[in-house]
Amino acid sequence: MADSLDALEEEAAARRKRGAGREAGEPRFPRKKSQQDAAARSDELQKRERERERRRQQAQATEKPAPDSEPPPASDPQPAPRREEAPTQTVTEAAPKTGKRARPTSMPFYPNPEHEAFLWSVTEAAAARQLRIPATAVLRLALSRLQEQMTPSEIVRELGSSVHPEGKMGRPRL
Repeated sequence: MADSLDALEEEAAARRKRGAGREAGEPRFPRKKSQQDAAARSDELQKRERERERRRQQAQATEKPAPDSEPPPASDPQPAPRREEAPTQTVTEAAPKTGKRARPTSMPFYPNPEHEAFLWSVTEAAAARQLRIPATAVLRLALSRLQEQMTPSEIVRELGSSVHPEGKMGRPRL
């Protein structure tokens, strides 16, 4: 047993010696970056900078009024310069090309006690048939039936009188 402990200690000492050549915080297997990669990245950054500068100069040139036209009144505020932004994508454009739909954003749902009791009764009826029907499926069914029966403007008219814009914000607590 003493021999095995000695062997383990020697192995640990050898590991410490191998790792002693590194600086603290330096990775064991650092990436080797080629000079060509660094030069390519530098060239690409310079091209981007030149393109930004060219666009900025074009934007300034289009904002300047013609010399024979009247200058705008001093009291009117100048429009803010336009920022260069990437075009925004809609949910359908952002979907990957694999044929799957993009997941919609989550929306909170806070049922009142009557609706919650109804959702529990649906869950109980599904359990009696050994099915699992989530509350979101019930909500989707209800929304599709509502969509068949009413137009959005009818829904707004129906609910517009019951919504109070003033008052407490948030979910009512029991």
